[in-house]
Amino acid sequence: MIELDELSGMPVFADLPRERLQWLCENLTEFAARSGDVLLEEGEMSSNLLVLLDGEVRTTRAAAGELSAERYSAPEIFGTPCMVASIPFPATLKAATDCRIARLPEAAFRELFVSCGSFTRVVARVMTDWLTALETAGLNREKLAALGKLSAGLAHELNNPASAVARSLDHMLAGLDALEDSALALGVRAVPRDAVDELRALAARSATEAAASATDALRHAEAESLLGDWLAAHGMAKPWLVAPCLVAHGITSDDLGQLAGRLSTDQLDAAISWIAKVLELRSVMRDATRGATRISDIVKAVKSYTYMDQGPRQEVDIHEGIEDTLTVMAHELKSGVAIVRDFNRDLPRVPAYGSELNQVWTRIIENAVEAMSGRGQLTIRTRRDSDRAVVEIADTGPGIPQDAMRHLFEPFFTSKPASAVQGHGVGMGLHVAYRIVVNRHGGTIEACSRPTETVFRVTLPLGGGTADFD
Repeated sequence: MIELDELSGMPVFADLPRERLQWLCENLTEFAARSGDVLLEEGEMSSNLLVLLDGEVRTTRAAAGELSAERYSAPEIFGTPCMVASIPFPATLKAATDCRIARLPEAAFRELFVSCGSFTRVVARVMTDWLTALETAGLNREKLAALGKLSAGLAHELNNPASAVARSLDHMLAGLDALEDSALALGVRAVPRDAVDELRALAARSATEAAASATDALRHAEAESLLGDWLAAHGMAKPWLVAPCLVAHGITSDDLGQLAGRLSTDQLDAAISWIAKVLELRSVMRDATRGATRISDIVKAVKSYTYMDQGPRQEVDIHEGIEDTLTVMAHELKSGVAIVRDFNRDLPRVPAYGSELNQVWTRIIENAVEAMSGRGQLTIRTRRDSDRAVVEIADTGPGIPQDAMRHLFEPFFTSKPASAVQGHGVGMGLHVAYRIVVNRHGGTIEACSRPTETVFRVTLPLGGGTADFD
């Protein structure tokens, strides 16, 4: 039997007058639940407000897994937002211990909600707290999803050049030993000094020419075959080992003809082996340098993208932020997205929270890439419109349904089917972008769409922002 004092001790009913408490007792139906009993399934429409009188219950959300489970101890109520808004229960509610629970039918709840101001205020606070918690959780999940996606992409982008550097270093260690052997062979075979000088000049010249040369695979193979035959005819022991390297660096039999006329067979063998080792080692070193430079560029872009070690508010170059965003998203773009830049480089720097603006570009570009299924054209334009900077990001995707356009920037809204949403956040991306642009920077963000063209337009004040900046 539910006592009046028991109900009045619950915060949600504490301000009810005694006659209302008595009415509540008459409309509540008490029941017992054993540990493990399911009280409500996720997504179920509930027709009762549940009042936990004794014991503990547990909520879990299938979308987030068991890690999102929470425990609640008596006294507590469940289903207030669902009763007010007629929405499904957002989680599975299960008894964690043996419990005493009471049900308040929906009709009685609505009568109490309409007729009792103190109860209405309490429910309004509960609704506000629930919506705030839900939005915060959604924002956190969106941020974690974006961070995980960004981290995975950067790991992929860094892995390729890092692996290239590691392979090059391993190759260089072996190449140094081979180069030492070739250098010693030159000395042992007493190759004349003037011939050595010619070898050094030839190696340097061919490396320079190789950077500008470009031959197709067929011509390259023919050149290797011809040079290999020439080397074999001049006594080279293993011409097939050095011919590819020499041809790759633009060296032909004409370049080696004068040396062949001045050196013995053994000397020519040692000389050509030395040239091949030098060129191969230089080539490997260039590969390692390119890999290291790529790593440095990615790290620099990430540091700039996040405005690491800098104050939150900056006078930012919009174009630098866009380029940094494209760099850190390179793994998503290079499979088949063509980038077209139409920048007005005369735009002045914008007072902004740089790292937050980069989140805006990231979210819009991610949506565009997904809409195009990873293949299409992404056009980014910047221009000035009076006292505002304008950034337009257009894609060649199928377009956004017209009935979804007016909801684009609402929290938790997504036009994707449920099966496509898994792993792509909770529909908070464009809402976050809206808050950053409008609330944080005093700008505007809008979209227009038709088949094969969707354009997001962001405007930012050039002369200053909102009071948030001060």
